[in-house]
Amino acid sequence: MLKIKTTYDSVTMAERRQRILYEVRKLVNEEGLEGFSMREISKRANVAPKTLYNAFGDRDRLIGCAIREVYDAVRQNVQFRTSDRTLEGLLDRAIVLNRGNLKARNYAQAVATIYFSPSTNPYLRSLLQEMAVGNTREWLEDVRAKGGLHDWVNIDHLTRHMANMEYGLILEWATSSVKDSDYLFHFVEIILFSALAATRGEVRETANSILTKMVATGELPKFENPIIRPIDVPK
Repeated sequence: MLKIKTTYDSVTMAERRQRILYEVRKLVNEEGLEGFSMREISKRANVAPKTLYNAFGDRDRLIGCAIREVYDAVRQNVQFRTSDRTLEGLLDRAIVLNRGNLKARNYAQAVATIYFSPSTNPYLRSLLQEMAVGNTREWLEDVRAKGGLHDWVNIDHLTRHMANMEYGLILEWATSSVKDSDYLFHFVEIILFSALAATRGEVRETANSILTKMVATGELPKFENPIIRPIDVPK
């Protein structure tokens, strides 16, 4: 997992880094991966190309750092009241964190497009996959330890398929194939369908109960509102 440096030798260095990552996100939003260049970022952020390579290594690590920074900023400022070791907690986090996409259609579409692009570096694709299903992987490992996962389930394969479906849904929604009002509902369905196939016992019964109620009411499962601190998304 990418570790983002949070301490710097000077305020100037920190501000320069924030300026670079902000311009990276803007360019990703505008041009996607195909139109992204280190030369353009160097120009926009007013830094030498050598500075970019020294600080971030290469283009894909720079993009990954910029995307991950916003993701972490959001997660760190939301205190959930549900346990991340339960299916309910997994759904709660998926709903809250993906509501942000509804306010950032172009950016979400750009990130999903990068995920599926044939030219995307495996490192960057792996990072985006981890962002999509990192919580799910931890939950599945916990379920397996408690005997609630079918023996045939390969967690790596399952979470990769789930990430593919989730980013695919983002593209469908971003291109208006899925309505705003249906986006989160379908996102939760991906998790519940996967849980129904992969789990057994009490966990599967919980997934079935939640999905049955969703279909009957047309509403998302409801959880106690999390505590959301003011989010200072890096610019």
